[in-house]
Amino acid sequence: MLKPLELVRVDIYVLKSYVSRLTWALARLHLVHLVDVRAWVAAGHPLTTWEQTETAEQRYAAIMERAKRLMESVGLHYEPLGLDVEGVSTDEIETLDQQLDTLEHALTALVERSRRLSAQASVASKTSRLLQLLAEAKTDPAALTKSKRLVIKVGLLPATHVAAVEEQISTFPHFFQQLGEVNGAKAVMTATLANDREKLGDFLKQADFEEFPNPDAPIEAAAQAAAKRESELVAELHTVLETLRRAASQAQTALGTIRRKAEIAGGLTKAQRRFATVGHTMIISGWVPKQSLDEVRRVVEQYAPGAAYLEVVDPSELRQAAGEVLRIPVLFNNPLLLKPFERITAAYGIPRYNEVEPTAFLAVSFLIMFGVMFGDLGQGLILALVGYLIFRTSLRYTDAGVLLVECGLSSAVFGCLYGSVFGAENIIPALWFHPMRDISTSMAVALIFGAVLISIGLILNVINSLRIGDMSAAVFGEHGLVGAFMYWVCLAVGTKFLLTGEVGLTGSALALLIGLPALTILFRRPIEEIFRRQPAKRPAWRNISGLFLESLVNLGDTFLSYLANTVSFIRLSAFSLAHIGLFVAIFALAESLSQVPGGGIWYWLTLILGNVVIIMLEGLVASIQAIRLEYYELFSKFFKGGGEPFRPLEV
Repeated sequence: MLKPLELVRVDIYVLKSYVSRLTWALARLHLVHLVDVRAWVAAGHPLTTWEQTETAEQRYAAIMERAKRLMESVGLHYEPLGLDVEGVSTDEIETLDQQLDTLEHALTALVERSRRLSAQASVASKTSRLLQLLAEAKTDPAALTKSKRLVIKVGLLPATHVAAVEEQISTFPHFFQQLGEVNGAKAVMTATLANDREKLGDFLKQADFEEFPNPDAPIEAAAQAAAKRESELVAELHTVLETLRRAASQAQTALGTIRRKAEIAGGLTKAQRRFATVGHTMIISGWVPKQSLDEVRRVVEQYAPGAAYLEVVDPSELRQAAGEVLRIPVLFNNPLLLKPFERITAAYGIPRYNEVEPTAFLAVSFLIMFGVMFGDLGQGLILALVGYLIFRTSLRYTDAGVLLVECGLSSAVFGCLYGSVFGAENIIPALWFHPMRDISTSMAVALIFGAVLISIGLILNVINSLRIGDMSAAVFGEHGLVGAFMYWVCLAVGTKFLLTGEVGLTGSALALLIGLPALTILFRRPIEEIFRRQPAKRPAWRNISGLFLESLVNLGDTFLSYLANTVSFIRLSAFSLAHIGLFVAIFALAESLSQVPGGGIWYWLTLILGNVVIIMLEGLVASIQAIRLEYYELFSKFFKGGGEPFRPLEV
């Protein structure tokens, strides 16, 4: 907590023949944040880079995609964790294409055959059903087609288009008969004179008519033949599908292994593009948690015995040499209860390695602000229970579950302090005060908390400035010691005035306590600019005046921001009152509904639904407001950001 996990940089010198094996072992550790060794070349390090072409990556990506499509086409699921794949050798990589070709040839042929048979069986089923309906209707198209003056069409028509077709063909002599349903469509037979062939065809085409060939045999015989053909196709399809199922089951492990090996090979190739080479030796460089250094050493010795050498570089030795070329990544170091708040910190920005890691401050202040705005014992316990259920049942949403539990407990604590249980303030006594009955105390508490939080932000800014060696900002900056002193004096004077109506200080004392720090902040940048330049390069007076004007504007902005930031915490009191106000509205509505018939049921139903709405709505609003105060009133005082997150090598 309060600072990222301590890292060291490791440089591993390994023979080329062991690189793939060692890289795969390091990837499974999830402990190495790779450094692009080519950056050393840019910094003048006497190394030559190893340029890996994209051809291999593209090849592995193509194999992986082919395996993926083939598995999907035969209905196989990809479960990489269940595969016994310990790595990829060069010989294996060369045979992946050949293995996949063999499997594709066998399975694709079965897939295509099953699709073809499925389509044929579908047509045969429709044909058989259609001829059966014709036979039941005692209608024989074969007999009618003997007359060359008639045009007979038999097929399926969407049910929604039947009425429109009947209306359109009513303009010329015709015969139209509905036979029944086939797969949700209407089986119909229609006839017209040969002269109206084109009209009938156009109308049916517009209506999405699916035409079937007219039987050239008596209808009973044609129906029996169609039923037999359908039965044969279904049996053949069943045989092919069973063969495909057995073949796919037998190929599942092989296909999954090919896909996983291609995935690993592609990932390793991509990772190795960051390496460098000297002769037969390759260099792997990366950041590792200092506490896990022994584990990395063990893996190097195990997977490259006698063929690798590991060198450890401390960050304190590296920063002056590498500067901004090799940035130190940030690996958060917080216990489980603070893990959910890391995401809130990261949403604002990643702290630099030498900055204070603010997640602990954020977590405590967020939970206090949430409890102040959402203080209710009953609703807090429900929120905590929901969070606990999520935590126990969903690994994916563990952080969300922990966050809900913590927010719920904070709400329950403040509910006890407020004496509120599901909005009722007559069940338990208030251990502190009732916000709605003592608004002035509620507002005072919000302002005091805001002043404390802003002060913490100023102290953290001083610490950060000292860590990076910026003594001027730490002491004389608007958010440094001088700025903090000026803020605290203004707080004291303002509090004295609000309580007694008097300032309590003379004009000279105010000038000394507020004016002198303000002048220090005002002249800081112009003085720094003068002494930073060489005598021959001192800025012209017009530049100094511009800096002075900029400092004057910044000073005015500092006073206004301190005032606005402090007053902004009034929203804590406002939203706590709004939370209670919603309860008042729910109780009023429930009382009104209790007067109607069956009012008891409506009363409790209104209270239950009202509490659900308040939990969802007010919980979201309180969270948003707490995050807003964290970002704009706390983080803006000290958080610089711009850090690089720790991304371990993984395949």
